[in-house]
Amino acid sequence: MDHQTKAPPRRTSQHVRQGPEANVFGSRYPWEMGPGGEFPQRGQVWLLEDSPTQAAHARRLLEPHYTVETFLDGESMLEALAQASPPPDTLLLDWQLPGTSGLEVCRFVRQMYGETYLPILMLTVRGERTDFLEGLTAGANDYVAKPYDDAELLARVRTLVRIRQQAEALRMREEWLSTTLHSIGDAVIATDSTGCITFLNPVAVAVTGWTWEEVRNQPLTSIFRIINEYTRLPVENPVERVLREGHVVGLANHTLLIRKDGSEVPIDDSAAPIRDSKGTLTGVVLVFRDISDKKLAEAERSLALSDARTAREFAERSLQETREANAALGASEERFALAFRATQDAIWDWNLVTNTVSWNPGISSLFGYNSQEIGSDASWRIERIHPDDRQRVIQGIQSVIGSPHGQNWYAEYRYLRSDGTHAFVKDRAFVVRDTGRNAVRMVGAMQDATHQRRSIEALREREELFRGLLDATAEGIWGMDAEGHCIFANPACLSLLGYSTVQEILGHDIHALTRHTRADGTPCTPETCGISIALTSGQHVGMDNELLSRKDGQRLHVRYQANPLRKDNQVVGAVVSFEDISSRKSVEKERERLSREAEKLHQRTQALLVAETTARREAEKAREFEQHLAGIVSHDLRNPLSVILMSTQVLMRQEELEGRTLKSIARIQNNAELATRMVRDLLDFTQARLGGGLPIQPRPLDAHALVRQVAEEVGMNAPEREILITAEGNGEGEWDPDRITQLMTNLVTNALKYSPAATPVLVKTRGEQDTLLLEVHNEGAPIPLEAQTLLFQPLQRATSQWDKQGRSIGLGLYIVENIARAHGGSVAMESTAVGGTTFRVRLPRTRPLTPPGPA
Repeated sequence: MDHQTKAPPRRTSQHVRQGPEANVFGSRYPWEMGPGGEFPQRGQVWLLEDSPTQAAHARRLLEPHYTVETFLDGESMLEALAQASPPPDTLLLDWQLPGTSGLEVCRFVRQMYGETYLPILMLTVRGERTDFLEGLTAGANDYVAKPYDDAELLARVRTLVRIRQQAEALRMREEWLSTTLHSIGDAVIATDSTGCITFLNPVAVAVTGWTWEEVRNQPLTSIFRIINEYTRLPVENPVERVLREGHVVGLANHTLLIRKDGSEVPIDDSAAPIRDSKGTLTGVVLVFRDISDKKLAEAERSLALSDARTAREFAERSLQETREANAALGASEERFALAFRATQDAIWDWNLVTNTVSWNPGISSLFGYNSQEIGSDASWRIERIHPDDRQRVIQGIQSVIGSPHGQNWYAEYRYLRSDGTHAFVKDRAFVVRDTGRNAVRMVGAMQDATHQRRSIEALREREELFRGLLDATAEGIWGMDAEGHCIFANPACLSLLGYSTVQEILGHDIHALTRHTRADGTPCTPETCGISIALTSGQHVGMDNELLSRKDGQRLHVRYQANPLRKDNQVVGAVVSFEDISSRKSVEKERERLSREAEKLHQRTQALLVAETTARREAEKAREFEQHLAGIVSHDLRNPLSVILMSTQVLMRQEELEGRTLKSIARIQNNAELATRMVRDLLDFTQARLGGGLPIQPRPLDAHALVRQVAEEVGMNAPEREILITAEGNGEGEWDPDRITQLMTNLVTNALKYSPAATPVLVKTRGEQDTLLLEVHNEGAPIPLEAQTLLFQPLQRATSQWDKQGRSIGLGLYIVENIARAHGGSVAMESTAVGGTTFRVRLPRTRPLTPPGPA
């Protein structure tokens, strides 16, 4: 059906016209505008917008003036449009949508409806002139750029709705005039300004014997040939005279029209000019009538005055003509009956006066009903319409029958078969009316479209499956026409090539867009490009390593497959699938580089093995030396120091010694004790390095008491300093008292040594659930950060100034950590300018079965 020239009838509201302009029925014609320029029916606008917020805003703007229906996707709108009768006055389509875009919806709608019958307004954020031209080319009447001005949108919608309503008014007026001309008893022929036929009503068809299809746009003189009844000479065609003189012309008496079959018909006629609003002559209307009855009456009067023989001959001739007419009518009815039985559609003939329906055999062949099952009442047919569709079908039929000018009816619905299943049918019907425009009969044909509908649904499912596969695959896929222009692309293709929307590449030359080259950067010519070869040869082509450019200019190493698309054995395009192998190429380069590095490393490893063997021998020698040194220290140094300490203790007990002598002996004693501790530290260091950790002999003790005793003894060597001791919780556990004494002595001594004299040293013990916390804190300058990381390493010193003051060899904290580890514990240190320096030792209450090795 050509929707640009023919449209289904629209339901209109009846408004009573006030004043002298009212017609004889007291109501305004439905195509006429009101006194304010408005049309009697309220405009209907459909909006396609995937953004609920923008859709709601547009609806609020338009609903005071129009009936608005919104859709969130193109498929829903197209499905509703297929069911709509009549369609809306205007469509507002958002360009960019998920799934079917507004542009695709526009193209699809234009295949069904003309631009005046269903105007389209595109809403788009795309501001390029080429985009507007693309939208207009697709069939849009106008466009509004987002974000839009409310007044502008309302004005453009008003314009398009008015265009649609004016076109509909013009169609209704033409339909009304056409119906009137088809209904009058006179023959009517209209021509254009050149005398070519533009209209022929059914009476004119019957009088002339020519059909509308035969005479359309033909010169009137070719079918309207008239002669004088008596002279048999041609009579001037009245249309030619009107075109020449421009006024109404009447036909002379005794004029005969020569019909198509050569028979002659006496006629009366008149011709009048058709002028436009400016008075320009645009055509002629010719009105004539068959006056055979009038002539027959005259003949009968003549027969009454003539002899009987003449009357008998005339009567016999009339009877023969009647018989011939009846035979022709019988043949016509027989042809209709044969067609009625031969068609594959289920044809129904509904007598609206008796409410009975007759069917052709199609009701049995399509739906399985036998003659005993088929009812003659109209309700039998209605009851077999699916309940969900029944009311809609009934309303559609009532609307056409109830309208004085309703003629054609169409509906799609589900119809019950005899086996209980439903068929999807397309039903078309024509309303027959009497001279008073009352509907007396309705004839229709039902077509079983179940297979067609299932095919469409299956095609739609396959399309959705195909689209889902395209969207889900990680490979980039694009399609191109025979000229190399992109016609579709999946999300992976857009992502790999760096584009946000498919509109950025649709219609573009994909070869130029991606700057397709070989892996070495040399251009791919049409003769060497695999994709071009697939298009020209129709063969599958695959390439393992070529370069494509992203939108940002980055080059991708890709592997692709090009497969031709065929239609009617002709290559019409190609589908290209590709994957980014840039990372694979990078991995290959990295593998090559690592291989070279591995070779170098192998060579270095061999050298290191030699060096390691040499170092191991040297280490063995050093180990033997350390063991020898430990023996020397253990026996040759420790024993003399013990003798010195015992001697000083004996001397200190003698009462006759002078004060200066006592001071000297005390100095000797202090230095001997210091030397003893240094020797002990050296022995512990050597034993920790050689023997797998410091040996301990844990036994039950109270850590609170032991730590207090050690702190007080260390404080006796610095009586001028203040040591604050606190104890919390349960202090009982199993530890080596000598090692704990050694640990705390080192920590408290360091705290006294490296803090200002006027500041106290804090010593805390706190019993926790399964552990004991020992904490020693002092104020003063923090330990430098670079020294903190090495503080627990052997032979490392915090600062040279501290070392000079205490003559330290840098083993104290190393031994502290090893004592803690021997008990299964740990040591932590925190030193800041604000908070001072704190050492925290955390020991389990019982020694683990396998204590850690040396640090």
